[in-house]
Amino acid sequence: MDKVIFISFYYNHENEIASKRLQGIAKYLPKNGWQPVVIVPKTQNETVNFKGVRVIETEYEDMLSKFLPKSKVNKTSLKITSQSQPNKLVSKAISIAGEIFAYPDGMKYWAKPAFKTCSEIIESEDIKGIISSSFPITAHTIAHDLKEKYDIPWIADLRDLWNLNPYVNHTFIRNYFEKRLELKTFENVDILTTTTPLAKKTLQSLHPTKKIVSIVSGYDPQDFKDLKQTKKSDKLTLMYAGSLYNGKRNPSILFEAVSQLIEENKIDSDKITIDFYGDAANLEELSKKYNIESIVSIHGKVSHDEVLQNQMNSDVLLLISWMNEKEKMFMPGKVYEYMGSKKPILSIGYKEGSLKELIEKTNIGYHISSLEDNKKAIYDYYLKYINNELKYTGNEFADEYSMENTAKNFSKLLEELQ
Repeated sequence: MDKVIFISFYYNHENEIASKRLQGIAKYLPKNGWQPVVIVPKTQNETVNFKGVRVIETEYEDMLSKFLPKSKVNKTSLKITSQSQPNKLVSKAISIAGEIFAYPDGMKYWAKPAFKTCSEIIESEDIKGIISSSFPITAHTIAHDLKEKYDIPWIADLRDLWNLNPYVNHTFIRNYFEKRLELKTFENVDILTTTTPLAKKTLQSLHPTKKIVSIVSGYDPQDFKDLKQTKKSDKLTLMYAGSLYNGKRNPSILFEAVSQLIEENKIDSDKITIDFYGDAANLEELSKKYNIESIVSIHGKVSHDEVLQNQMNSDVLLLISWMNEKEKMFMPGKVYEYMGSKKPILSIGYKEGSLKELIEKTNIGYHISSLEDNKKAIYDYYLKYINNELKYTGNEFADEYSMENTAKNFSKLLEELQ
């Protein structure tokens, strides 16, 4: 079996959505003839092990701990996190410091020990390829230096774009150096990969001569192998799991739609419930504003296993995205997990983009952006529920979105480079 070095910072971070893609790729590469040697920083996270996967932890020191005593770092962290409304001057100072010192990111001191470990492996074993995945960008700078020294085929996976990420805002000076670094880092890369076709198109504008491939993520079938519905509510149960990102993911349009349907006597308030798992944000206030607090249940954070089981026991799974054009190229990782649950989906977000295209292609539910369309979708699900006709309608394309296929696509690229 050929070996590939897989530089993936967040591989062991179970609470990071990034870990799903990283673990899925590593887990299923051996089925396609590749043994991944996963390079991760040594942290307090437990090592995730799969058959046929080697995980090597390197020394790691983050930016704060490098320059401050541990006690000072802990006190600083506690002080910052305990403030509900951080001082604007302090926040500004931290932002400026980040622009100057966290270049290209706060994990940059991982580069030296990770490069050393990778070099030792390459010089003692027959390594046929390198995959690096960002964020952090440091993963790619490590891979660039390895490629330069050993001339091993290299695939750089951008889960989010680097300079062309619409959510990243730097100063003019930082932007200049950041763009220059991206061009330099990828000057010797063999293939760039992204997570959506739209992200691929965007990235191609900065790297017109590079081969860029869109490799979507997916769900792990093993996560759902033994999961079954364990209870059935006598109400149409809508469920949302995840963060609301300080209100950027806003359920107002959902609450207003349900409120109006109740007022119009189209749905019975005793026959519908909406469950939220994750951060509470301003859910209580919003539910009171639309007079539906009796049907909104806020459960807080629960384990991932509990989330999966609750998805199986729900009738409709909710996706709530930011109503912003910046969302067009992104694909929330939660949509794949919902696919694995094989439940109807109601997605609320920007009127067009990658998410809408996926939902329409796979026929797994509705993607809506207006109040009226939201009302139609909820009413449709409600009537089907009342008539015992509500079911998952995903087509053959939905079955393509598994981590097995994601890993298979990476293995094909590695084979092409041999």
